[in-house]
Amino acid sequence: MGISRWRRQDGFVRGVVFYAAVLVIVGVLVLDAVSVVHASMGVRQDASDAADQALSTFVQTESPDMAMQSASTFLKIHSSILLKADSTLQRSTEGPSQATVTITAAKTPHTYVFHYFQKLPWGIGPWFHHLLNPRSTQTNS
Repeated sequence: MGISRWRRQDGFVRGVVFYAAVLVIVGVLVLDAVSVVHASMGVRQDASDAADQALSTFVQTESPDMAMQSASTFLKIHSSILLKADSTLQRSTEGPSQATVTITAAKTPHTYVFHYFQKLPWGIGPWFHHLLNPRSTQTNS
């Protein structure tokens, strides 16, 4: 009678460990998914705010180089990367309202597991690479 009782307890412990491992794996995947969604939504806002920052710097200084440097610094502070900056920032007698800034930014989220999925074959890896490197292009004038 004592032996069967111990066997049932071993099964109980095994079951608890199995369910705990499943919960940890699901928790890590949920954290990675939240990080990816936060990065993709954040990069849009960061690109738009960087374009606004560049325009406001241009209005204050009338220097296109300083405006682009201001946008780059803003993105760096917010953990984004400036990929491309196009502008029609020129000194003009018509006023600063004629200025247009286009900012392309990227952001890489911190993930625990998803970054390993980029190495998967059959098109899944490139899809995860695209998912984990969200880009956004915003134009402000």
